[in-house]
Amino acid sequence: MLLRILLAGLALLAAVYILKASLLQLTDEGIEAESWDAGGNLSDLDLAQRAFRTGDDDKAFALLTACLSDEEKSQLDAAACKTLLGELYFVGGGVPRNLTKAKELWEEAAEVGEPDAQYNLGILYANMPASNDQLRRNEALAVLYLYAASTAGHPGALMAMGYRHLHGYGVPQACSTAALNYIDVAKGVASIYSSGMPQAVELVRLNLPHKDRKVLSSSELNLFVQIATSGDSTVAAAIGKRYLLGIEGFKQDFQKAKQYLNLAAERHHPGALALLGYIYCLGLGTPVNLDTAYAYFATAASHNDPLGHNGLGYIYFRGTNAQGRNLKLAFSHFNESAYGGSSDGMFNLASMYLTGTAVQESFQMAVLYYAQALDRGHTPAAYSLAVMHLNGIGTVRDCDIAVNLLKKVCERGEWVSSKLVSAYDFGDKHPNKAALMFLKLAEAGHEVSQMNVAYLFDSGHANLFSPEEGEKPPAKADDYFWEDDSRSFGRNIAQRFYEMSAEQGSASSELRLGDYAYYGWGKSASFTETASPDGDKHDQGEDWLDFPLPPSYNIELRPQPVDYEAALARYRKTADLTVTGEWMQSFVARASFNLGFMHQFGIGIAQDIILPTKYAMKQ
Repeated sequence: MLLRILLAGLALLAAVYILKASLLQLTDEGIEAESWDAGGNLSDLDLAQRAFRTGDDDKAFALLTACLSDEEKSQLDAAACKTLLGELYFVGGGVPRNLTKAKELWEEAAEVGEPDAQYNLGILYANMPASNDQLRRNEALAVLYLYAASTAGHPGALMAMGYRHLHGYGVPQACSTAALNYIDVAKGVASIYSSGMPQAVELVRLNLPHKDRKVLSSSELNLFVQIATSGDSTVAAAIGKRYLLGIEGFKQDFQKAKQYLNLAAERHHPGALALLGYIYCLGLGTPVNLDTAYAYFATAASHNDPLGHNGLGYIYFRGTNAQGRNLKLAFSHFNESAYGGSSDGMFNLASMYLTGTAVQESFQMAVLYYAQALDRGHTPAAYSLAVMHLNGIGTVRDCDIAVNLLKKVCERGEWVSSKLVSAYDFGDKHPNKAALMFLKLAEAGHEVSQMNVAYLFDSGHANLFSPEEGEKPPAKADDYFWEDDSRSFGRNIAQRFYEMSAEQGSASSELRLGDYAYYGWGKSASFTETASPDGDKHDQGEDWLDFPLPPSYNIELRPQPVDYEAALARYRKTADLTVTGEWMQSFVARASFNLGFMHQFGIGIAQDIILPTKYAMKQ
């Protein structure tokens, strides 16, 4: 019975998705602007959020103050206003930075069940280094607040609890529990990808020299436009696609997209013809017209375009007034699309094998094509494979594989993408705001955000957890975090996220942790087991003696001494990493140089003049 329910769920996902094209992951700038302009009946909170994002913090503060003074506001609405006001105090936006005030506002909001406030408190207690008792780091409270937010369905909190259970961070390491937290978020994300057009956000690592952004300059844009209008169908199709997606410096504009795609289509460019088919099929800036879409798809497919075949597959799968439903033809076109390299064609073909539609049911073939679609970054395919691995359908039952797939799906959802867009928009103008956005994502296990927030704290660009203005830092003996050097504040926060990022395979974070060990930055920890008091057992009655409490630990943190052996281990691990992206090359090369340098001069290891040559060849 459970298997039938599972297959029905996946079949529904496939049926809804059958039209989707992974190339059309549209940004939400236009959609968001429409939602703000439509109706004009925005609440104080909506306007305050907009002001916060655009940098008008004085307006945001005034709106939130008015929100809290409105006696007609419901408890939850007022709590949401308190949460955002707390973020203003946390980042110092329009008001002096005040961690105590931020914490008080979040606690008041959390008491009435506001999940964002609960999530913020979880982040605060997981990272807070201040020395007074009310603001000291407290892992137990961090987990408590994250759990409370997760029970309310907060996407970030569910991801954070899934991530913690996956790795055993402050909670028992349990793959099945991690899966339960991730799957609720992943299911929603997969559904959105199946029925809509989520935005695609570039992952930018802030520590790269040129920030790795593929954005064209205005002169380059003008040059490409001139080439397109002069008759180059390939360039016209490329410009039309970029206007359609709103990427690489082209602001999303459906009308301009249609204009340039038409220029390319007039010269029979297959890709442009297929994209025009999707425009009419989905009604992007034009009324839905499946007959027109069919004509474009058919012409593109006659040139053997994979997207054209996928579109025709949808038309035959669905059926229109002009074209009757024909599942065999749908299967045939999905097969051609998959053979041509379309991830959507692969996904749709897998779904037909899974459900036995127009072909003999085969879980193994479904897994094969889902896996091929996944290799091309297909989000619903990742969700489908995760569910199949969780239940051992057509493949081995493997919880670890399933959870890692679910994590990837969750990280392509709107909650993550909206925070990334905000963080990149804040950039250098509002580094504390950018750090807050990255901090929210980093706690949820997003590796690029972990590295980015670590970089912001490490470099001194962000100072969210530093002593507030006019406050004297306590003596070293009072707290293990504070030191005379202000950079040490940030480095001790950064170290935690570098470690989490490195555990997820980040070459840059692994390299930086080697630097921390080499120079003696950050903190080192030691754990001492302490037995639970006998009174704790007897207070629970006689039966409790059969279930002793697990041992507890005292954690002692101290400044990390220079540790060349640890530095060598970190550098060696980085140098041995397989380069899977262009961004990794400089960090792997730097690690090889550091290893060669330490061997050449005998730093922390016996001097060897041969090995430096070996490492130099790897640079």
